[in-house]
Amino acid sequence: MKGIEDVKISFGKADLSDFAQCSVVTDEHIARLYHVSGDNVYLLPRGEQAKTLENVAALCKWFAERKLSPCDKVVALGGGSVGDTVGFACAIFKRGIQLLHVPTTLVAMVDSSIGGKTAVNFCNVKNMLGTYYFGDVIIDTNFLETLDAEQLNNGMGEILKYRMLDRETDNACRRGESLRELTARCAEYKTEVCRRDPYCQTERNKLNFGHTLGHAMELSLNVAHGVAVANGIYYETELAARLGLCDRSYAETWKEEVRKRFPVYPLTEKMLGLTLQDKKNLGGACGENVGFVLPTGFTLRSIPFSQLTALCD
Repeated sequence: MKGIEDVKISFGKADLSDFAQCSVVTDEHIARLYHVSGDNVYLLPRGEQAKTLENVAALCKWFAERKLSPCDKVVALGGGSVGDTVGFACAIFKRGIQLLHVPTTLVAMVDSSIGGKTAVNFCNVKNMLGTYYFGDVIIDTNFLETLDAEQLNNGMGEILKYRMLDRETDNACRRGESLRELTARCAEYKTEVCRRDPYCQTERNKLNFGHTLGHAMELSLNVAHGVAVANGIYYETELAARLGLCDRSYAETWKEEVRKRFPVYPLTEKMLGLTLQDKKNLGGACGENVGFVLPTGFTLRSIPFSQLTALCD
């Protein structure tokens, strides 16, 4: 199986004609947009609806019908949901077949296509079932030209996370670097973090900033991933300030950055309840400690669930 040290991440034109001999998995929207069709193309539902065990089983059946072997390559063409679902199927089919990610959304380019995390949703919990499976990545920023304002804004939720994690990325954004330049910068930043810590043992945990509450809000409100992450950043930064982990001026500065671009939704106790199933949780009595990545330091911390309810005020 390919290790992260063997993964190739390249920037440039992804010529879809190059994949004519590969098995291509995409979603219905991308297939229509780019006229992707043929016996070698499998279509998933669009968005989070793709991320089910039923879809993984159906995809593996298609792999079997095509008599794929570990030497064959599967191309995941699409956004994060396509990449997560296809990656999981590739990981478990015959204990692993070759995988190439071609991300078509901003979220996937800067985040989900990089680092080998695959997953599907289960029991109303985001990404409960999954594994690490490392595939190559081609990032073609020309795909950004087909995204509408809502989809681009969705990606900015993840870019906001990188701005808070990395001073150089924040400075580049404030200097007005182009979206293409920011995309490359964020992708390279995540790549380096993942190479140093491929299995989320230490440093890579910081990339989960905003995601504990973000995933809970994504499932509860049915909002886009990047919008949910931005809301997670908003409330997790507030939590850090209340716990004395960052000063109030720092928290208000970044909360204002969220408000500038995203709607901020009320946090409810029902949403908080979903955090008890989060995969980052560190245990504790009755399992009521929740794992958060919080400023300052951006390291994984265990917070008693009872301390979270004040965020709903």
